[in-house]
Amino acid sequence: MSKAFTKVIVGILFSMALRVQAQEVPTTPQSDTTLSRTPGRNVVTPLNTNSLPILNDTVVPQGRNVVTPILSNGLPILDPDSTRATTTQGDSTQSAARILTGDVSYLSVCAGSTIQVPFTPSGTFNADNSFLVQLIDASNNFIVISTPAKSGTLSAVIPADKKGGHQYRLRVVSTSPAMLGNEVPIRILPTPTARLETADGSMSSRIMPGQEAHLRVNLTGTGPWSFRVSDGTVVRETLSNPYYFSIKPEQVQAYRLTGVANVCGSGTVNGEVIVNVDPNPEPRLALKDAEKGFRVCSNTPFQVSFSATGKYKAGNNFVVQIADADGVFRNISQVDTMGPIVAQLPPGFKAGQYRLRVAASAPQLFSDTTSILVAAPTHTVLQSDSLSVKEGESADLTVRFTGGGPWFVLLSDGTYENNILTSPHTLKVNPANPTNYQITSAGGLCGVGSFSGKAHVFVKVPPSTISMGSPSQSIICSGGEVEVPFTYTGRFYAANKFIVQIADESGNWVNLPTTGKESPLKVKVTPSFMSDTISAQRLRIMATAPSVVSEPREIKVIAPDAAIGEVSGRGVIAGGGSTRIRLKFKNGLPPWSFTLSDGTTVQGTFLNPYLITVSPTATAEFTISSLKSACGSGTSMGSALITVEK
Repeated sequence: MSKAFTKVIVGILFSMALRVQAQEVPTTPQSDTTLSRTPGRNVVTPLNTNSLPILNDTVVPQGRNVVTPILSNGLPILDPDSTRATTTQGDSTQSAARILTGDVSYLSVCAGSTIQVPFTPSGTFNADNSFLVQLIDASNNFIVISTPAKSGTLSAVIPADKKGGHQYRLRVVSTSPAMLGNEVPIRILPTPTARLETADGSMSSRIMPGQEAHLRVNLTGTGPWSFRVSDGTVVRETLSNPYYFSIKPEQVQAYRLTGVANVCGSGTVNGEVIVNVDPNPEPRLALKDAEKGFRVCSNTPFQVSFSATGKYKAGNNFVVQIADADGVFRNISQVDTMGPIVAQLPPGFKAGQYRLRVAASAPQLFSDTTSILVAAPTHTVLQSDSLSVKEGESADLTVRFTGGGPWFVLLSDGTYENNILTSPHTLKVNPANPTNYQITSAGGLCGVGSFSGKAHVFVKVPPSTISMGSPSQSIICSGGEVEVPFTYTGRFYAANKFIVQIADESGNWVNLPTTGKESPLKVKVTPSFMSDTISAQRLRIMATAPSVVSEPREIKVIAPDAAIGEVSGRGVIAGGGSTRIRLKFKNGLPPWSFTLSDGTTVQGTFLNPYLITVSPTATAEFTISSLKSACGSGTSMGSALITVEK
């Protein structure tokens, strides 16, 4: 460790001893098998990078600080969730300190490279304070990767043994007071790997003299890549992955990779391919992916891939053959000199399971055989049926399939299902009205096939009815507004309106101004006639689509007579005394609200007559200056004279 760094650490420890209440952030790694300190270096690097956890999709929340609590010498424990520090000395308190680590999440860096980490400190830091950068792994173990600095952007070195593709975060910390900045993620790029193999993934190839062998290199890490092959071939700065190339050796030769590199330096290589050069190799014929077999349609061409290695005679041709029910093979393709070959079953070939192979003519040679399932075009039938369901219920329709599956079906109402594996199959439909169903499209393995059949579903719709509830008030003033609740059954169309009606003198129903679409409706009651001051009026609710009405209900309506308030009384009182005057109300609907000439106000009384206490300081005449009832504003009459003796 350098002398300058040692002095800084000694100074920090000395100041901590003088100020017992100060906190300290460790600048050496925590105890962990994956992180260890290397003597003589300012950058602490782990000895065993293979034990670090692999990155996963779970992102460690930013701002979560993991630090060992400091318990020695009576020092307080630093809250791991805190990004502020406040220290006290005696009765004085320093202002809260805070560190905001700059965003470096946009960086993609290689292990061993140097980065600049900005940060913003705020609050009060001690004169002996230093800032450092810590690197944290997915297990919340940390190491210091910068030298101490008093201010400015910090220069940090990513340890060379850190593996790319792992999860890491950075934070800036201070030593006095002990302070943790927020954490920010950083992406470390991995070093490359390369694997050599043949173009089809094997580790050997057989060719004739003058022929080419095709190899490929599978790469990992970040491109572009450069690599060298053991025969001296060098590929520089390629972005192709995998990378394909051809070779033409004159004799048996082994090929391997001798090195690979990308922007993060050299990586690891593996794989060795043996290329055999045989001037007279034995012909070999094999189907590719024979274990998968074939599923084809009787009237659809299909492609057969195969590999033919070795030396064939001049004029050799290849042809695809299929064995019939008797096990006799017959040709189902044109002859060709190379694969793949397009084959097609002859017309009228029955659906079923058969065997398929490829044959060569010179020499006469046959590949291994594989299964081939021949499927017929699909025919779909919608079972003729007539069903009846209640409104809101679903109905089950049955479809039957023949031909190769899995199948699909589309009905005339848009109902669609695919990947159907069993026949017959049930489809659920949800008609809102009586509906005729038929198939719009259906098919299976061989595409859209033929279809037929119809079905009818009748929907039982209950009759439309309206039931009116009791209005929110049993007695109102003419022109007043009341809420009318209701319920309904059956179906009402989108254009429907609910309207409250009132019966006129002749028993005819007249529409009232109605507000609302659902229960309760708000309606302004204005009778066309009044038989008395209070009369019973009949109300009902009508629907327009369909046209139905509820049973009527009665409501009592008060004629729009203005309330009259009469004041009366005479009296003599001594100075400072009180007396009562009398108010009597006529007409209108209680409650009554009034204001006397002296400003006294009473809101909403049901008392009639009403006695009110007054305490005039001088002889005064009292009248009603304003009067209101449930039926609106009223008028006043009379007065009360109160004489005050001095």
